[in-house]
Amino acid sequence: MPLANINGIELYYEEYGSGDEVIISAQQNFTDGCYREVLAEKGFRVFKIVLRGYGESSHVFEDLGTEWYPTWSSDVRAFAKSQGINQFIYTGVSHGAGVGWQIAQDEPKMLKAFISVVGAPHDRAGGDVSEARKRMIEAAESNDLNYRPPGIYLVPTTDPNRIKRRNKMEQSKEKFFTSMTKEEKLINPRKQSPNAKTNEELAQRLSEIQVPTLLLCACQDDISSAEMSLLAAKSVPGAKAIFYQDHSHVLASEIPEEIAEDIETYLKRLQND
Repeated sequence: MPLANINGIELYYEEYGSGDEVIISAQQNFTDGCYREVLAEKGFRVFKIVLRGYGESSHVFEDLGTEWYPTWSSDVRAFAKSQGINQFIYTGVSHGAGVGWQIAQDEPKMLKAFISVVGAPHDRAGGDVSEARKRMIEAAESNDLNYRPPGIYLVPTTDPNRIKRRNKMEQSKEKFFTSMTKEEKLINPRKQSPNAKTNEELAQRLSEIQVPTLLLCACQDDISSAEMSLLAAKSVPGAKAIFYQDHSHVLASEIPEEIAEDIETYLKRLQND
């Protein structure tokens, strides 16, 4: 089992492919056949890292408050340096993208590019913790083994490939959730960029990012909304955004090949600029 010893903890990771360009992605868990693996087949060297606190990586038994994203950012950067990697491309989905936003703020020179997949920073309204997160924490604290997270909106489709992948995704989701320990369920990362209390302040914070950024956004996303994705795209200097009209927050799971193709196209153009 590949483990990297960094920052006083162990990070579980998997490496795919080979090539001069390195892509790093960090999440609480990954599914087989994800777009990062497709990118590895396209000639990139890809690292998938399980975030501190989850799975085979070192677990955390205290609440880090607003320091979860800075901690994860530090872990990813330390991991890269431990592998002799001075610069890399970062991509992540949802909370994994939140890590990328943090890296872009903490040590932008390490990033050749950042690709956010359904991961625009959340609306500042409604506090720093979602209702779904609150309910999961309450269930974990009360040892409610029957609790399941609320379902994510799925765009109606007759596409057999998307339907097949949805079924696989549901099975993977159930397997992952039932395997989670209490300390994993209690993790409460809050919203990325917590010091930005309004959307205007968030936009100002995003306008300071100096990293080539691509946002892959789902118009029907009920978690990372199209509106907040547009705000991010308008705020980050030089950012590009692609909006997929008939997709929701499960975008990356439903069309990994198309996601990888769009990322590859963006990176090739970036190299030629």
